[in-house]
Amino acid sequence: MEDHIFSHFNAILVLLISLTFFSIFIWKTKLCKLSKPQNPFPPEISGGWPVIGHLLQFSGNDNITLSRKLAFLADKYGPVFTFRLGLPRILVVSSYDAVRDCLNTNDKVLSDRPPSLAGEYIGYNNAMLFLASYGTYWRKIRKIVIKEVLSSSRLEKLKNVRVSEVQMSIKELYSFRDSFPVKVNLTKWLEKLTLSLIVKMIAGKSYRRLEKGGNEEEEVERFKKALKDFMYISMEFVLWDAFPIPLFKWIDFQGHVKFMKRTFKDIDCVLQKWLDEHVKKREEVDDVAGNEKDFIDVLMSHEDFEDSYTRETTIKATALSMVLDASDTTAVHLNWVMATLLNHRDVMKKVQEELDREVGRNRWVEESDIKNLVYFQAVVKETLRLYPPVPLLVPHKCVEDCVVQGYHITKGTRLWVNTTKLQRDPKIWSNPDTFDPGRFLTSQVGVDVRGQHYELIPFGSGRRSCPGITYATQVTHLAIAHLLQGFDFSTPSNEPLDMKEGLGMTKRKVNPIEVFITPRLPSVLYKF
Repeated sequence: MEDHIFSHFNAILVLLISLTFFSIFIWKTKLCKLSKPQNPFPPEISGGWPVIGHLLQFSGNDNITLSRKLAFLADKYGPVFTFRLGLPRILVVSSYDAVRDCLNTNDKVLSDRPPSLAGEYIGYNNAMLFLASYGTYWRKIRKIVIKEVLSSSRLEKLKNVRVSEVQMSIKELYSFRDSFPVKVNLTKWLEKLTLSLIVKMIAGKSYRRLEKGGNEEEEVERFKKALKDFMYISMEFVLWDAFPIPLFKWIDFQGHVKFMKRTFKDIDCVLQKWLDEHVKKREEVDDVAGNEKDFIDVLMSHEDFEDSYTRETTIKATALSMVLDASDTTAVHLNWVMATLLNHRDVMKKVQEELDREVGRNRWVEESDIKNLVYFQAVVKETLRLYPPVPLLVPHKCVEDCVVQGYHITKGTRLWVNTTKLQRDPKIWSNPDTFDPGRFLTSQVGVDVRGQHYELIPFGSGRRSCPGITYATQVTHLAIAHLLQGFDFSTPSNEPLDMKEGLGMTKRKVNPIEVFITPRLPSVLYKF
């Protein structure tokens, strides 16, 4: 969406769109005048055109992320404003009060999801949990996911999986012991860890030990690329999303449909393989009750899915939701934590000193230790504040007219919550662009990330908030604590890392983190 929103458009296409929708635009304009509400409409950014709206405003190749562009517009128009991308009207909010109005007061009204071509072609026709329409199907799948994977009791049972994957990952880093200090790509290491962990929980498969150059390793790399492509295309401008008529699917001016079909093929190939393996296992073993069930086992045991989708589609779509939520966004967050610490060595040193003081150097940090690592927890919160993994929360859709901050919001409006702007609001955060973990031990000591404090909502809030907050927090604390306890880090030439933010649905760091590592614990501790 950031680079080529209008670059594919030519005069013929604009004319075609105008002729197709001009009558609809005129009709809607007249209808609005006839039914003018008591409350005023929110400010609309200038420069809008009939039919195409503000598409031209977001054209160009300036490499500024969408959340940053919208933050600049909020400085001009205020924390509540609208614009149009084609026919859909977008409401952007970025203040504490406006976010509370949307995700608390009007939570139910704004709990739907707008349709998208990516959701249709890659997301199993929007059967994925975070894309599904608000209703019976979504409630049932969310309930299953929370109960069987993300509840506190279930996560406690899966503790050994988290610990084992983190320890094996640390062991891999230590395998370079004959050449320390050694240069490693920390970004790839973190991505491998988060994907391996969730795949183990979801499908019972190990993605850690793969034959080098084998078919399975090639399949995994293709799968990882397809997941990233999904997150990227989800924030690209797609013609059908702005002008939802079949013509733009059939002709595919931008090549997006072709791209989505290829991405879906790579993803579905893996998910279908997982499903086939579980079907075969159930045929060979009458009762798997004596074994620890993975999530696909649990899904296959449910008989009461909604009729909205086939049983097979529901299982694959839900598994994909879990993998995307738990691998991509978690890896993005872990990457920013380490990048920020590497650029603030004094903070990294304080965390390591806290680890030495509370845990020592004769054993590894455990999850039960985290509650005592208060400064470390503050570092994680501060990173989430400055670098929320999803800078614009997944879009919401208004199902009926409502009021936000005294403004009339019409049915069908799409809501974008700009967490990048919200979490750097100078009215709430002193020195908002400064990395200062200590603020969570003083002025913001009671603020957490679970959706009840509307100044800090990296995981969202309300009905459509991320159900995996506890899981993501556990993985982050365990992985980063092990890294900082187990190794000292330095950057090549001791230069600061660049912090350039990438484009797409998640706030990905553009360049990978490459560091030199040196062990800081007795060698016997690395022999898991």
